[in-house]
Amino acid sequence: MDYPNRRRLKIYARIEVIEAKDAPELIEKLQGPGYDARVERAIPLRVEFFDWNCPKNITPRYTLEEIEELIVPLRMRIEELEAELATRPKADENLTP
Repeated sequence: MDYPNRRRLKIYARIEVIEAKDAPELIEKLQGPGYDARVERAIPLRVEFFDWNCPKNITPRYTLEEIEELIVPLRMRIEELEAELATRPKADENLTP
């Protein structure tokens, strides 16, 4: 799921649970070097089909870090505008008594 870009990949697959005792040669292939735990079973997936979802029904979601990055230009613009306002005379200073 890619919320910011409104993309989701649906994968439809059939699985098969294979116990280690039934396919020791497969389990040996799956056993990674340095992996000390005992592999008890393999669960291969056979992809039947896949599809990308239409983005119209996916609500964008962002992490705090992504939001912070996106609002940097807005914060910079606010600082520019505040600095500009600080140099202007106040509205009541322009009024004559």
